[in-house]
Amino acid sequence: MLVGVGRIVLDFYNNDSVAKKRRNMEDLCHDLRKKFNISALEIADFDDLERCVLGFAIVIPENWKSISAQSLVEKVCQTIDETAFARVMVEDWDLLNHGKE
Repeated sequence: MLVGVGRIVLDFYNNDSVAKKRRNMEDLCHDLRKKFNISALEIADFDDLERCVLGFAIVIPENWKSISAQSLVEKVCQTIDETAFARVMVEDWDLLNHGKE
């Protein structure tokens, strides 16, 4: 199987509320789960009001071509960039191959 993983850092400039940050992150993760059926969660910098770190993972069947799998992960990143409440500062993703000999 292939596993697409990503780490996205968002700059939530001038935010002054942890509750607002958490609510926005929960909404973004919920929308991503609904649209792509992926696992998405805030993974770091929980108490930093202006920095949000989102992690996601997608399990992809082995019969998919590598290009299709890459395209899906890139589409998730593009969707985050287009719909996020804050500006994307860092986009780091990879495709991992697991279980195939």
